[in-house]
Amino acid sequence: MGEQPFSHQMEEYLEAMGRLEERNEPVTTSALARECKVSAPSATQMLQKMSELNLVDYTPRGRVTLTPAGRRGAASVMRRHRLWERFLHDVLGLRWDSVHEEACRLEHATSAHVEQQLAKRLAEYSTCPHGHPIPPAGAELPQRESGLPLSELPAGRSARVVWAREEDGALLRQLEEMGLRPGVTVLREAASPETGSDSDSAAPSLRVRVGGSLREVNPEIARQVLVEPLEPVEPGEAQSGEGANLANLAAGETARVSTLLGGRSFVARCLALGFTPGAEVKVVHNCGSGPLIVEVRDVRVALGRGEAQKIIVLRKG
Repeated sequence: MGEQPFSHQMEEYLEAMGRLEERNEPVTTSALARECKVSAPSATQMLQKMSELNLVDYTPRGRVTLTPAGRRGAASVMRRHRLWERFLHDVLGLRWDSVHEEACRLEHATSAHVEQQLAKRLAEYSTCPHGHPIPPAGAELPQRESGLPLSELPAGRSARVVWAREEDGALLRQLEEMGLRPGVTVLREAASPETGSDSDSAAPSLRVRVGGSLREVNPEIARQVLVEPLEPVEPGEAQSGEGANLANLAAGETARVSTLLGGRSFVARCLALGFTPGAEVKVVHNCGSGPLIVEVRDVRVALGRGEAQKIIVLRKG
């Protein structure tokens, strides 16, 4: 991959068009002006230049379409941006609500060699900290993985958070406070009598269980969080009480897995053992101290008490 032939400003426009496509939003002059924080005449002038360079197909007052060369250029900028976001977050320890602005500065000054070293250092990651995919080197824009807004997740359904639609710092700080980060499993509960039903015109807050905590999520915020539904919650499960960790269940009690609270390796081990969200589990042995024996998917598994405390379940009613 050679040095980018585009100006910093042109790269910003390419990246903005890539983000709009990724969110399935129409690419128009007004949309680009909003994304790039410029006036509509400025956006029009840049689109005319990009059209001359065969980066976009542009018709005044019409839709803007990236050409194959434009799509590759957009993917290249997005790749550098998201590699930097991941490096700043996971290697340098910056908060996820601050890495976007820093990456915006670094993406334009990244040589091919530095990009290759970043990619090698971060080979285990396929997304940025906000859940957006990191395009492969030399590829066109990636297809957006399927998902639906958290606001549209039916009550009683569990889902995995996939990505945050916007990378606005204030929004990300709110999501951080509620624990709504990519990879986290959530359960949407029915509206309480105090907050009204989902059909109320006042659009009440959503009741969402994140781990063992019940959160009230503003509908506007919920629309910015994309999730992948998991198995539906079966009738008879407790939906109004607090979730319990598996270590609190007595021998003979059954429940369904709600959330896994550990790190990446712990979650991978749990999933391999069958502790997937929605899976039914039964405690076979629990003496109140030491390991537990749990039956999951007709297989008995021994868990350390610390491990069992990281598995949040919903007791059967």
